[in-house]
Amino acid sequence: MAKTEPRTLSGFMELLPNEQILFNQIKETIENTYKKFGFLPLDTPVIELSEVLLAKAGGETEKQIYRFNKGDNDLSLRFDLTVPLSKYVAKNYGNLSFPFRRYQIGKVYRGERTQKGRFREFYQCDIDIIGDGELDLINDAELPSVIYTIFKSLGFDDFTIRVNNRKILNGLFESFGQKENAVEFLRIIDKIDKIGKEAVVEELSKLGISKDAIDNIISFIEIDGTSDEKLDKLKQLGIQNETFTKGVEELEYVIKNMRLFGIPETNFKVDLTIARGLDYYTGTVYETFLNEYRELRKCLLRW
Repeated sequence: MAKTEPRTLSGFMELLPNEQILFNQIKETIENTYKKFGFLPLDTPVIELSEVLLAKAGGETEKQIYRFNKGDNDLSLRFDLTVPLSKYVAKNYGNLSFPFRRYQIGKVYRGERTQKGRFREFYQCDIDIIGDGELDLINDAELPSVIYTIFKSLGFDDFTIRVNNRKILNGLFESFGQKENAVEFLRIIDKIDKIGKEAVVEELSKLGISKDAIDNIISFIEIDGTSDEKLDKLKQLGIQNETFTKGVEELEYVIKNMRLFGIPETNFKVDLTIARGLDYYTGTVYETFLNEYRELRKCLLRW
């Protein structure tokens, strides 16, 4: 009988006991912070019906899903914790109290190319505040406070919470007459930190976007200055679009209240390149970078 070589699939993680102990300590710190801010624990299945997971995703996301059939069922491994949460809330709506504050820490699976800092199986640490109808925008300022507390509790000082609002970019594209391409534009722009400006310009060109429109998009996301200066420059652009105006107002409100929550100026900034590629993000979005280890980043998102 041929011997089978013991090996682990590429992109899947196994830790030695001393590493696992350290990992568990980090996970416990994050979980304790979530509890301190009043979030309730939740666990959802690793395997879901494909039609549920793909209800609000497609394109690149669909390509990355681990999908298989078992009997008559079309099944997939969860690629994030957000879509299963949406299913959970819809299914249990009558038994939940709103706003519903939940946290979940669990493994998710993405069949993408393995590289430094990117795995096919990894843990996602997720918090959400679900409203019944309207939800006060103050929550968008509270979540960065959770992020700040976690990173400080883990012993980090040199990190930056980068904040943007999807309505600003959507409104910009609407003003160009490109509303139907907004999701694809956002997906491409979100990669600028990974692939660089030239590659983003090339991908936008492949969509048939004019050079003038591309130049305007790049100039827009490269607006510089402090957070307040960027907000002022956005107002001075004179873009007459309701979605754009609403996004600037929301971002200004979130930044003001992040300060009231005690987050130092050195640990946050407005970044117009933060977009996120999935279309279920519609409002405030964040990404947090360890400034000395930019290839490693912690994303907590809000829509």
